Amino acid sequence: MPSQAQQNYIDSLQNLLKHTAAPVEMIMIQQRMADWYRSNEQYPEAIKMAEESLQRSQQLSENNLEVTKAYWILSNIYCNLEDFEKSKLFIDKAYKSAEGQHSPIAMAYAHYASAMLYSTLFDSERCVKLIHAALSKIPDPNKEALLTARIYYLLYGVYTEWNDESKSLYYAQQAVTYAEKSGNKNMLANAYAAIAVVFSYKYEAQHKKEYLDSIMQPLDNAISLFHKYPGQVVNNTYAHCHNNKASYYLKYYNTTDPQIKQKIRDNVQEALRIAPSSNDVAIASGYGMLSELSMQENDLPTAENYLTKAYTLILQKKKPYYHTLISVLNSLVTLSTKKNDFKKALEYQQKIAEYSNLLFNEEAASNTKRLEAQFELSKKEQEIKTLHEKSESQKIQKYLLIGVICLGILGAFFMFRSYHFNLRYSLAREKQLTAERHEATLQIKYEKEEQARLKAEQELLALQQQKLQNEVMASQLQLQHKTNVLHQLKEKLSSEEPVNIHQILRAEALSDNDFEKAKFRIQEVHPNFFKNLNEITPQKLTSLDQKYCAYLYLGMDTKQIAHLLQVAPKSVRMTKYRLKQKFGLDADTDLVNFIKEVI
Repeated sequence: MPSQAQQNYIDSLQNLLKHTAAPVEMIMIQQRMADWYRSNEQYPEAIKMAEESLQRSQQLSENNLEVTKAYWILSNIYCNLEDFEKSKLFIDKAYKSAEGQHSPIAMAYAHYASAMLYSTLFDSERCVKLIHAALSKIPDPNKEALLTARIYYLLYGVYTEWNDESKSLYYAQQAVTYAEKSGNKNMLANAYAAIAVVFSYKYEAQHKKEYLDSIMQPLDNAISLFHKYPGQVVNNTYAHCHNNKASYYLKYYNTTDPQIKQKIRDNVQEALRIAPSSNDVAIASGYGMLSELSMQENDLPTAENYLTKAYTLILQKKKPYYHTLISVLNSLVTLSTKKNDFKKALEYQQKIAEYSNLLFNEEAASNTKRLEAQFELSKKEQEIKTLHEKSESQKIQKYLLIGVICLGILGAFFMFRSYHFNLRYSLAREKQLTAERHEATLQIKYEKEEQARLKAEQELLALQQQKLQNEVMASQLQLQHKTNVLHQLKEKLSSEEPVNIHQILRAEALSDNDFEKAKFRIQEVHPNFFKNLNEITPQKLTSLDQKYCAYLYLGMDTKQIAHLLQVAPKSVRMTKYRLKQKFGLDADTDLVNFIKEVI
């Protein structure tokens, strides 16, 4: 039924297109369909419809608002496809079209298209500058409500990445306000989902019940839009809202309550029913939550069935999403360990290592592609700036040359009366030469600055490569830890001593949670952290000392470190005391604060 509703919606737009004679209205319908196809990840159809709207717009005139909007849609589509070269090409065309019209609204669309590209390239600061430039070009936001809603939604995303809850909430609420005015139901549903995300962060920070209530209501509003306006909210958005509801119930509510369990299952089943087969994340998340419920009920066969189904579906993809695949395999490792099937757990763990390497290679290639795009964008902007400056310089020189010629003619005509005039001409000539020397000095300065910029970009690339290597190191550390646990369990089971398997598994689950947090934060450790430590200590630090320092820098307490390293808490306290001696600290100096001040 949802698929049929969406097809009916597209068919209705196609029917409107056939029976509309007004060219501008036809263009607007085509652009609306192109944006709908893009939101539904039907990119070939989106490109075709956007190109048709561009051709029809150009038939009206070479430069008009609809031409700029068509370029914006095409740049957005290719940005989603990570074809940054084509995306930048259409952005340049959008700017050229907007400049030809001298229209602030057209320029707002061009700025927004460019902001979307920089957001995809993770250049958040430049993205925010372009967003505010776009907002400043909109005289009346109410008349351009959809564009305004999109801009505020993009700002919400940026400030969410920056962990600024107050601004994230403000921009999400602004997105809701203008999405309601625009009439675009899919945009409105996404804005509601954004508000739910912000309140989830607030609840995790403060655990206030009003924040918990504020999470569910926006999601219910988004879901009701899907049913009230068939076809106008894409399936991905609808499935995402149901999966989010199920996730919040599972995370923040009492899952021993049968009603809560049923709500989780109902939301997941609805998301699985609606989600397109291409949406790996929605499908794997749904089966993962159903598996977690079954594990809580100790129904291990059903839990394994859900995870195996998710794993099989993802493997059927031509290009699986490795993050989701690794997450499913981690759950299968936990389940196999709980069933005492350590051989299968080890096999899954080996698969995790294999896919982690593939993920690393994929992310390295993607980051390289983004860095190249950023470099090309910066290089092109600098070339444009240089050409503009050169053009202005040539214009000035042309005017100066004309002036010199005029002075020469007048000087020849009035030579016998123009001693003072020749003197003024000589001074002007000297001024021109001074200007040329000054320009040469500026050019040398510019070349030095360009060399410094290239060096900075190379250092940035090296830093990002180091960060990726840290991520691989963390994954390998986790694999080693899991293998050690499995060998220890095997040795204990081989002995005659009684073994409390459930207690070990619970402890390992807690270790997994601690390690996942540590793994994320280890990636953010300063590359020169250990180098700085060794430079300030009179005695050489061992690899174990460095590991203790890293865990202390990440904020782990004695119990967490003891559990991760499989040692007694007393041993951790003794090591901390030994580290203070190696650093030459007195009894009143806090070791953790000292280590954090090393950066």
